[in-house]
Amino acid sequence: MRPKWPGSNWSAWANTKRPRTKSGGTRRGHGILRKSTHKSGRPAALVCLPADRKEARMVRFGILGAGHFAAAHVKALGTMPDRARVAGYARRDSGTPFREGEAAGACAFSPDALIASEEIDAVCVCVPNHLHRTYAEAALRAGKHVFCEKPLALSSEDADAMLRTAEESGRILMAGHLARHIPAYAAVKDLLAGGSLGTPRIVYASRMHCGGGRSWRMDAAQGGGVIFDLLIHDIDLLRWYIGRPRSVVARGHRHEQGGYDYIGGILSYENGVMAVVEGGFVFRPPAGLRATMRIVCERGHIEINTHDTHAPVRIFEEGRPERLIGVKLDNLHLDGLAAEFTEFLDTIDGMPPRRLHLRDARDAVAVADAIVRAADTAAEVFLA
Repeated sequence: MRPKWPGSNWSAWANTKRPRTKSGGTRRGHGILRKSTHKSGRPAALVCLPADRKEARMVRFGILGAGHFAAAHVKALGTMPDRARVAGYARRDSGTPFREGEAAGACAFSPDALIASEEIDAVCVCVPNHLHRTYAEAALRAGKHVFCEKPLALSSEDADAMLRTAEESGRILMAGHLARHIPAYAAVKDLLAGGSLGTPRIVYASRMHCGGGRSWRMDAAQGGGVIFDLLIHDIDLLRWYIGRPRSVVARGHRHEQGGYDYIGGILSYENGVMAVVEGGFVFRPPAGLRATMRIVCERGHIEINTHDTHAPVRIFEEGRPERLIGVKLDNLHLDGLAAEFTEFLDTIDGMPPRRLHLRDARDAVAVADAIVRAADTAAEVFLA
């Protein structure tokens, strides 16, 4: 469990008398608190270590890929200098520079050399979706821990194979479902767990973004279309909030490259919950991402709008005035990724996962797979 910030006056807290460890930390409960200092000299974070470990392990990361999220990974890892360092990077088109990797002082490798290097402890897989299994399994077999961007894979068969390889290798495999670490969605999870609104009954989720051009994301074989590349966020959130669906029906529109650029579907659950979902790469600039969700419960409902910077979460509870939850929305990618990497590093250090459970990531792939089959066949598809 991550310790809470002990107060606004960190220096006063740090200077209070506490039992000291040989490594300079202070004991608290069953762990050791270590100061993590930012290069400016101010404290950057507190790291809670198991009592049988005296130092946080420095993990050397290799970034595989050089796109938007690869750059975001470098920036997020740069916020935790006491626990992680970007030691290498590789891109498949080696002729183009990866400026973020160069700025971090990382060494350039070929993909195979990065995976084989003894200077790398963990690999971030940030390549097109159809290559996730290939590179993740190669890294696991080379003894590396793997943080794989979502989706885990483009088929249930590939996802199952990756889970088996991770188990056989004895290394950590984690899928980067960022939404679970975005504060608005995490607040909703806590609200539902609290039970004041009762059991969820109906969910509506919409996630729309710009599209229209040609991209590997729209190629059915490379990106999987909008279902695997965008709607997968809501599929995973529903897995987290509600559970695994019993069946799906869906209709959609295919892009010229073969993947769906718009999909609408209904997910049905054993407990009677029904979730209506839609996703699309169909907006035109300057419109950007629009993600909304409404969860209707027995005694009220929750509305989520991540574009609302004032109050992205609104609660309407029977017999009470409307409540607003304001949460930090700045730097969603950076803050969310930093939280993901904290969980990944903690898991490497022997702690159980808190939010990013590998079998949930596998289930998200299975549901996405079922939505594609339902849209292709115009028939209800049941999940095993």
